[in-house]
Amino acid sequence: MTTKDYWKNIKKPIIGLAPMDGYSDSAFRRTCKFVNPDIITVTEFTSADGLHYSSEKLKRKLSFHENEQPVFAQIFGKDIETFISATKVCEDMGFTGIDINMGCPSKKVVKSEHGIALRKSPDLAYKLIETVANNTKLPVSVKTRLGWSDASDLIAFGKGAENAGANMLCIHARTYKEPYNVPAQWEHLYELKKHISIPLLGNGGIVSLQDGLDKLNNLDGFLIGQASFGNPWVFSLDDKPLSFIDRLPVILKHAEWLIESKGEQIGTREIRKHLLSYVKGFRGAKEYRSKITHVGCYEDIVSTLDLIKKEAS
Repeated sequence: MTTKDYWKNIKKPIIGLAPMDGYSDSAFRRTCKFVNPDIITVTEFTSADGLHYSSEKLKRKLSFHENEQPVFAQIFGKDIETFISATKVCEDMGFTGIDINMGCPSKKVVKSEHGIALRKSPDLAYKLIETVANNTKLPVSVKTRLGWSDASDLIAFGKGAENAGANMLCIHARTYKEPYNVPAQWEHLYELKKHISIPLLGNGGIVSLQDGLDKLNNLDGFLIGQASFGNPWVFSLDDKPLSFIDRLPVILKHAEWLIESKGEQIGTREIRKHLLSYVKGFRGAKEYRSKITHVGCYEDIVSTLDLIKKEAS
């Protein structure tokens, strides 16, 4: 079992796949780790309430393959008691650590006063961090944003989270009010790092591994999110562009692992969005778009990709 000092002792810079609902499931985490075995991965965010009341169903969502380690379970909620239950479930499942989501800007999540809404209730946020930290031997991290509408309380929040027992912070360098369509403001992260002693990771707007390294400054690492869609090679140290033929074995592995973990019906349906991203920009992809969105089994995936391969080569 890992210890609370995990984040301080791990090799720097820390590089990882950001948690993204609907994307960072077990199969995609395995795919990114296949490209770069040294990255860390974080699960899709999972409801602490759900783990408390119907843990078996959500445990299947949280399940991971041993090749994904180190992998961190991300939970969200606002209830002390369910956080205790969720922490126990995550620990028993063998995760490397627990990450608390205090950054999701989804309207549904915010309306329930979860995710980034907790930044408007800092005392409750600190209590939740303290609750998880006191109920596990695993390292506890917090992922959040600059703030609700600006970064004016970021340093205070960072200090409060550290005092409550957080062993690492990851900050998406945008606010709730401007969640995606503005440039990430990394300068606030560099300033926060001067005021806390725990590791700090950055996230937001990173388009390549080199871009992340260029943005690193005094931070301890970074997570890559949307730039990984259809491009797990974003984690590769080799910057040379790959041909479609070169990419095909990894794409097929992703499909295999998704079907393996979720069954053919669900796995095939869910791989479609990934396939559209994988083939984007390659000759012949447009003509086969309809086929991609209607693949019904693994054989369909193989035959459709084979047609694109012939066009692209």
